[in-house]
Amino acid sequence: MAQATRILFVAGEVEPFAKVSDTATLVRKLPEYLQESGDFETRIMMPRYGTISERKNRLHEVIRLSGTAIPMGTDVETLKVKVASIPGIRLQVYFMDNVHFFKRKGLHLDKQGQLFDDNAERALFFGRSVIETLRKLQWKPDVIHAFGWISGLLPLLIQTEYAAEELFENTRVIYTPDGIDAQAELTGDLIDKMDLSVNGEASGLELSEVGLKYAHAHAFPPSMEPALDNAVQFSEELEEMTQQAITLYETMLSEVVV
Repeated sequence: MAQATRILFVAGEVEPFAKVSDTATLVRKLPEYLQESGDFETRIMMPRYGTISERKNRLHEVIRLSGTAIPMGTDVETLKVKVASIPGIRLQVYFMDNVHFFKRKGLHLDKQGQLFDDNAERALFFGRSVIETLRKLQWKPDVIHAFGWISGLLPLLIQTEYAAEELFENTRVIYTPDGIDAQAELTGDLIDKMDLSVNGEASGLELSEVGLKYAHAHAFPPSMEPALDNAVQFSEELEEMTQQAITLYETMLSEVVV
């Protein structure tokens, strides 16, 4: 029997834990359908926002994955990893938790509707946390499918900062924007402050633009018109959307030179 293709979904929102855009539903449904086919092994990672009740959603900390020191310029932030199952299905979600960046009553806005002024730094912490958690798990994804502005730096990190990591040597990264204006920008100051490796010109780009620039392929949700040639636009119909995703993943993996 052939080994199942490993797909990691990384997103800022997943139903029923958090929903601002329609990508939350997409990330809730697509991994389930893929896993049920028997050909895919899927995992999901997202931030653990202060809006997510640990008791209601039955989150519990994974001690062996927690305690990682995430470098953030001259500072270091400690990561906690928590896990919960999506109700009604056998699909776990790993939550990247940190008091400084995520213990807030909002995803990208505060209660007054004001944008958090450190959204770009929050995205960087999240991206590095995802990668460091994969390293601890020693779970080698064939495809990383990143969704939304908060995952926008992940394609860049995989292709620069972690380019020599054996765990990701054949990993293909796909990016799907969410249409949210978090006003999170990869500024020159942020690049210098956070010691980011940038291959090519990226200063001044919004994080969603960074995701599109450095990903190997692009897929847009049903509500967004594709902004790039050769990008996939997912169907609103779930079965068709699943087949679109499978075709995209298979195409990406066929290009990998082992």
